[in-house]
Amino acid sequence: METRITNLLHNRLATIVTMALAVVAAIVGWRRGDFLPVVDNLGLGLPSPGTWLGVSFLSLIISLAANVAMGMMIIWINRTYNTLRSLTHLGATLFFVMECAMPQVMAQFYGGTLLALLMMWCASLLFSTYGSQIGQRRIYLIFFLLTLAGFFQVNFFLYVPVLLVGCAQMRVLKPRGITAALLGIITSPWILFGFGIVRPDMLSWPDMVLIWNLFDTGEMVKAIVITGFTLVSGIGFMSANLLKILSYNARTRAYNGFLNLLWIATALFTVLNFNDFSFYIPLLNLLTAYQAAHFFTYRRQRRSYVPVLVIICIYIVFCIWSFV
Repeated sequence: METRITNLLHNRLATIVTMALAVVAAIVGWRRGDFLPVVDNLGLGLPSPGTWLGVSFLSLIISLAANVAMGMMIIWINRTYNTLRSLTHLGATLFFVMECAMPQVMAQFYGGTLLALLMMWCASLLFSTYGSQIGQRRIYLIFFLLTLAGFFQVNFFLYVPVLLVGCAQMRVLKPRGITAALLGIITSPWILFGFGIVRPDMLSWPDMVLIWNLFDTGEMVKAIVITGFTLVSGIGFMSANLLKILSYNARTRAYNGFLNLLWIATALFTVLNFNDFSFYIPLLNLLTAYQAAHFFTYRRQRRSYVPVLVIICIYIVFCIWSFV
């Protein structure tokens, strides 16, 4: 019986159930008006993603579709690149549960939604270049997309050095790879300025928006507690996974090394740039869910379902608390 429960948590059915739970939580949050603050001036001359659709019903639908896509991308990356060395849906299951804890991040499309989607896409492109001599087009695309997104919200620029280190981990940071990355970085401003989409007089450093000043005290305490728990959990799971990663082959070590680096960078940005912490929440949840899934995948013992259920219950309690 215990083995069946453990297998069920790694199964597609558990993912469907938690995905449905997350969708319901987001819809309830949207109907209650639990939205993140929509701020316009967060980029360099272009409107921030949170203003594209506002808090409309279409924004809710697109956000839900994007979150479902994120969960599926965790599964797809593992199946394609065998990062967990085992087939499991647990990463997506835990991601949807973590998203439930703060329904605001699912109730509308905003910069954090775009960040998580873009970084998962960039990770898959990066993994496909491992040790390749002809991966320059994909490297170019990664840095082009990242730089373009930065004009909508400058926080995206923080991930440029992270992806450069990722290129080194994939053994493609050679003269051709460096050239491709530099061309990708300069192409976006070249196009935007060349076609007059952004003009020099439109450039101004984004306003410093203190997100916590836009929440009431009770909501801010909830956000800090939930985010803090996710950060501490991620540190614990990633630290526990390090020794296991060392036993993998070079390719799999590189993949997991980059995902570890991405988690560390996102955690640091969340803490150091806490004036806009909500921007990092979806990606932080995604990467923490991956680390937890990694931990429980190679420890798939008969009773490993117990701590998994405890984690799920904690985030469900957080979800209920968010609505109180």
